[in-house]
Amino acid sequence: MTKNLVAHDRFERLSSKLAQLEALLTVVSGCGVGNFRNQEHELQADYLGLCANMAGECRNLCESLHLAELESVVPPRPAFLN
Repeated sequence: MTKNLVAHDRFERLSSKLAQLEALLTVVSGCGVGNFRNQEHELQADYLGLCANMAGECRNLCESLHLAELESVVPPRPAFLN
């Protein structure tokens, strides 16, 4: 698997996770926040924990994409320096 394909896969996973997270947060924003607050505290905690985990996964994917980009930009060391 080439680096470009791996980076593309990470980008696709990141896009998917962000869309899911946006949907989850949209449900509890605006008028939905009242309904959310009426739920059991454990359910609220689980829901927000899920959102936090997804945000962490997105952060990790961003970091891995950034590192992959840096690796592709760094020129190789000249042989005489090895």
